[in-house]
Amino acid sequence: MGATAFGVVLGIGALGAAAGALAAPSLAARYGPGPMMLAALAITPLTQIPLLLASPGLGWQFAIGGALFLQLACAAAAGTTQRTIRQVVTADGMQARMQAVSTWLTSGARPVAALLAGGLGTWIGVRPTLVAGACLLLVPLVVLYRSPLRSLLDMPGSPAVASPSAEAATPPTPSGPTVPHPAVAVDVRHDRSLEGGP
Repeated sequence: MGATAFGVVLGIGALGAAAGALAAPSLAARYGPGPMMLAALAITPLTQIPLLLASPGLGWQFAIGGALFLQLACAAAAGTTQRTIRQVVTADGMQARMQAVSTWLTSGARPVAALLAGGLGTWIGVRPTLVAGACLLLVPLVVLYRSPLRSLLDMPGSPAVASPSAEAATPPTPSGPTVPHPAVAVDVRHDRSLEGGP
């Protein structure tokens, strides 16, 4: 595959990601978030087949481009939906922590995975490594299938926010000395004329 064809294939894949992200809300509303994500994760390993069978030629380049479009569309649809579910079920005060942990796990795993994939490709060859990678794409499918999310037909509601107690709603009283009856304040000024002074 030449440099131009490779760039076109990657561009087609990017269009698939955009299409999947845009279609995710309507697909989740029609089929349910759980079944939609399950179907997307089931299709994803199948999109690796053209890459595993490919040989040089224009036809295979089209096949790889179409497979990449479908793969990234499924990934974007499932990813958009699961991120939405995470944000909905996470309390407002924990949103930043949730996103930071998710980003750390996904982005932090990429360099390690790239190093392992490069080492495995050098050790056993490129095609067997691609087969192993395609098999690993089944792991998210199995995890989701074994979770309660597989039967989620509607987006979950927002977490309940505890209503403030009456004590917390009462405005704080100002600190400082209190005067019991300010209207009856006594004038304690000393009048020297009553003492017979000059």
